[in-house]
Amino acid sequence: MSRMQRGLLFVLFFVTALLGHAQTCSTLTQPRDGAVNIPVDTRVAWSEITDNIGFVVSFGTTPGDGDIIRNRSSGLNNFYVPQTGLPADTQIYVTISYYKAGQDFTTCETETFRTAPITSPPGCTRLTEPLNAAVNIAAETKLEWEYAPTATGYLISVGTAPNLNDVFDNLDVGNVLSFEPPEGLPADQSVYVTLTPYNDVGRASSCSVESFSTTSVVIDCGPFFDYRTGETLNLGPEIDFPEFIGLCKDQVTLSVESEDKADGYRWYSFTSDGAETLISSNRSVELPSVGTYRYEAYNYITRSTSTVECAKSKVFTVIPSESAIITSVEDTQAPLGRTLVINITGDGVYEFALDNSEGPYQFANSFENVSSDFHFIYVRDQNGCGITESSVQRKLSSNDFPKFFTPNGDDVNDYWQYIVPEIKQEIVLTTLHIFDRFGNLLADIDPDSQGWDGTFIGRKLPSSDYWFRAIAVNGEEVKGHFTLKR
Repeated sequence: MSRMQRGLLFVLFFVTALLGHAQTCSTLTQPRDGAVNIPVDTRVAWSEITDNIGFVVSFGTTPGDGDIIRNRSSGLNNFYVPQTGLPADTQIYVTISYYKAGQDFTTCETETFRTAPITSPPGCTRLTEPLNAAVNIAAETKLEWEYAPTATGYLISVGTAPNLNDVFDNLDVGNVLSFEPPEGLPADQSVYVTLTPYNDVGRASSCSVESFSTTSVVIDCGPFFDYRTGETLNLGPEIDFPEFIGLCKDQVTLSVESEDKADGYRWYSFTSDGAETLISSNRSVELPSVGTYRYEAYNYITRSTSTVECAKSKVFTVIPSESAIITSVEDTQAPLGRTLVINITGDGVYEFALDNSEGPYQFANSFENVSSDFHFIYVRDQNGCGITESSVQRKLSSNDFPKFFTPNGDDVNDYWQYIVPEIKQEIVLTTLHIFDRFGNLLADIDPDSQGWDGTFIGRKLPSSDYWFRAIAVNGEEVKGHFTLKR
């Protein structure tokens, strides 16, 4: 083989490789890239890709845009037909992407073509759902129709007789292929529909009237799943009502009023055999005694010519209740702090608060790590039968005694004595002893006197720490120490 032949063979292999690489992306086959005067209802097709597992297509009016359709899957189909056509006399930019198993998502270069201008109005269309002359169609049905080539919108007229248009008269629904009447269609009668496509040139003319007959409206109050919104809906009102209500012992009847928003209300009582008796149709009711009742709230829902009540209800019990009686308060001092336990009696459901009648309230009847101060206790009936109040005397504390004193005759801190607190219930001392660091008794102080002057048998004691022991009339005892400074 000559040198020239070998060179030609190399060039052939190189060009073949380039061509093979160039075929890894899809290109438009209908219409071709750069084509003009393309019908707006054309089927856009592109070349197939070997081992492809899915195409994705975008149409836009500017390069790389998707304002017509964006990233729409066509599956394994190498074509796509826009549901409502393409805009007329417009440059259309098409971007094809695809998946291959085990490979990254591939996006091909954008190609373009131009649609033909519209020179005449569109033709007529026809219903696809319901079909003309169909019977037993649900009154809440959706109307669907075929695409009319070159149409940019549709006018819809609906009536209960040919050309009457007493339901909708040339309602412009836009460039869509379906319409669901918000209140449904007339029930149990013939319904007549005229569809008129239009575009910028004009309307379709002499479109025929189609008809079908409906059945009674079936209104589902719910709960049901709305596939359009992805939500679970219930047409009845939202109700918020307790399971138990207390009838206080000093009340003859119990007045209750619903705070729910609804079109109507009903209240029922139950007899001994389980039958219901309507006792009120108002927002409020007078409940005469303890027992079981049912509360119901409802909304009126109208579809077409039918109106139903969509209701929700709650069975509740009226129970006897009363304000609490506080029988005792256990007041104990533990290493971790003071604990109060409130003991009560009463036919109610109670919660407890400390020092504030507004709360916060708790279900437990004990409070831990409570300060030694004076405290108020509040017990509230959860059924609304009142708040009971009590108090707890403060505990004797080492903080009730000075930490130091200076008996130097300047009339300032010359005496050491129990500090009488400015509270509603003061603690009365019976004993107050002072000791030195060896435990020797130095003084027995009268709690009503000025206090200790820092002497022992007339002799001034030196600056040092001294200890005390105090006992209250209720038996509480506290020990501590203080400093004498000279």
